[in-house]
Amino acid sequence: MQKNKTITVALAGNPNCGKSTIFNDLAGANQRVGNYSGVTVEKKEGTRHYKGFDINFVDLPGAYSLSAFSEDEVVTSDFLINDKPDIIINVIDASNMERNLYLFTQIIELDIPVIVALNMVDILQSQGKTADIKEMSSLLGVPVFATVGNKKIGINDILECIVGNCENEKFKNQARAKVDYGDDIKEETDKLKSLIAKDENLLKYPGNWLAVRLLDNDPIALGAAGKASNGKDILAQNEKSRKHIEEHFGKKPEIEITGRRYGFARAVVKTVVRETDGKKADITEIIDNFALNKYLGIPIFAAVMYIIFKFTFTLSGPVVNAFGLFFEWLGGFAGGIIPQGPVQSLVVDGIIGGVGGVLSFFPLVLFMFFAIAFFEDSGYMARAAFVMDKIMSRFGLHGKSFLPLMISTNGCAVPGILASRTLDSKRDRLITMFVTPFMICGAKLPVFALIIGAFFSAKYQTNVMFIMYILSVVIALSIAKLLSVTILKGEPAHFVMELPPYHMPTLKGLLLKMWERGWLYVKKAGTIIVLASIIIWAAFAYPVVKGTENLDETEIAAAQMSGSFAGRAGRVLEPLFRPIGMDGNRAIALIAGFAAKEIVVSTLGTIYSLGSIDPEEAQPLQERIAADPDWSPLKAVAFLLFCLIYIPCIASVVVFFKETGSSYKWLALMVGGTTLLAWIVAFIVFQLGTLLGIGVQ
Repeated sequence: MQKNKTITVALAGNPNCGKSTIFNDLAGANQRVGNYSGVTVEKKEGTRHYKGFDINFVDLPGAYSLSAFSEDEVVTSDFLINDKPDIIINVIDASNMERNLYLFTQIIELDIPVIVALNMVDILQSQGKTADIKEMSSLLGVPVFATVGNKKIGINDILECIVGNCENEKFKNQARAKVDYGDDIKEETDKLKSLIAKDENLLKYPGNWLAVRLLDNDPIALGAAGKASNGKDILAQNEKSRKHIEEHFGKKPEIEITGRRYGFARAVVKTVVRETDGKKADITEIIDNFALNKYLGIPIFAAVMYIIFKFTFTLSGPVVNAFGLFFEWLGGFAGGIIPQGPVQSLVVDGIIGGVGGVLSFFPLVLFMFFAIAFFEDSGYMARAAFVMDKIMSRFGLHGKSFLPLMISTNGCAVPGILASRTLDSKRDRLITMFVTPFMICGAKLPVFALIIGAFFSAKYQTNVMFIMYILSVVIALSIAKLLSVTILKGEPAHFVMELPPYHMPTLKGLLLKMWERGWLYVKKAGTIIVLASIIIWAAFAYPVVKGTENLDETEIAAAQMSGSFAGRAGRVLEPLFRPIGMDGNRAIALIAGFAAKEIVVSTLGTIYSLGSIDPEEAQPLQERIAADPDWSPLKAVAFLLFCLIYIPCIASVVVFFKETGSSYKWLALMVGGTTLLAWIVAFIVFQLGTLLGIGVQ
């Protein structure tokens, strides 16, 4: 059998241009998600078998340019230069064509065949405009296809173009239109190109592309030139050329080059975009009149977050209960077939009791990710950042800080901390990194769901969770303000954000995003949480307490819990935790949560499993906690507040340490400061509530 030919196709485009939807349409269901080597930027690949070809699609991170000013841009640029895909599909938002064409002007200089997917043409038409696709293709010198990603319009045309032209020499050597930088800049690029051609290591770069990037003062280009055998000569000539251009135009070369690129984009738009008589009401403008209103913007954002939590708790409740009952049944089943002894206890109490407690909340996490993905893909979350900018700037945070905070809420504090790299100011990055872990991440969500579900009726669970979310924001903003007026004084940099048009997300796209994020949760449960559950079980199961022959089963279980390694450690810690309403076992659970916040749930699951005597009378973890006389609603609230504020997981701490330049000063403030603050807040709430008799029973 003849083997299929392989084609590598990279998708590049601005953020919010609908690139991921086009990728999902092209790649189909056979997709893989990971990370690029050395960074946390998401890597998506998918293979489509089409007419005798294996087409490997790579969805590159959204980028406004190929300059090395953000991690996303670096990854996109590196892939296109070093991996050299066979074809680049440049996805362009038809309703924001001029801005999107800027990236195209850089892509065409790479001398790689290009196909343009002019996406969201339906939105352009709703604005009373149309694009002449044939004219645009003729101007750009590349195939152009009108697409509507969420309706799969134009997808088959792109696939046919790929397989029909991948071996066509004329297509490979397209007479692509390129930006005319003018004679003065061309003279300087020619000088640089002659020097670049003398070094073999630089031949992998298109000569004109590298020369323009050098004049553009691009870090990647400067780094590559500096490593050349004649690097000193290239860099010296580059300085001379830059000085000449600045003297000639009265502005820095990068400003002149950017102006020429936008001039090219404007000319294309002016030529191919035409007004029609069919202008419809602009839905984006109508919605933004409310969503961006200075009086309504914040209440609408609060309402959106409330809807997310309401959707999550209401719809996931029955499924979470079903999962909990399943793991209780599984524990009873395993206890019935495994002989009584250490192995049974390990499997039932340690693994099933611990991991099952975490996985019971997997449906809740999926529903949360689905809801957030909906508002992300619809275009609203960009508005949320815009609305929050004014508030955040008052607390010393940059508007772009909203993105790391939302990433943390959307999944994990680790990528949230890393996302702070998009901020240009070191001060803004430090403040953002410090406050990001205060958000209720996906790992904290099961802890909050467990405790809230145990002590608050279904009628109030959404309200309590929403209040906790508001508290996380208030705490983060307060700490940011404190830092900005003390050790990190200064004003946040100006904030500019592009607002994409609203559009209806595709169900497939939402489900893929939900599963990609949810699968990380499952993998963590299957690795680190299994290991931690076994360790926690061993800490409570050993050493085996002697002299319990005359005790009943309940007394034996209590004696073992008290005499174990964990029980002894809990008694040592208990005097420190009693003032905030916690016993030694809860102290151990919180300390175990330093490994990963979900382990707080698995530790409690193990503790209550070990205390269970009859498997047939076993109850879901929520019910056991609710029935424990040593808990109360007030203690539950103090516990949640401590979980919200205290030291983040070890992975977040390590990343924070590295991102601060391995600063022990910042590390000590993160570890010690957050834990001390958590204790103080929990102490005030518990003692005040006890004094007033609120929630004590």
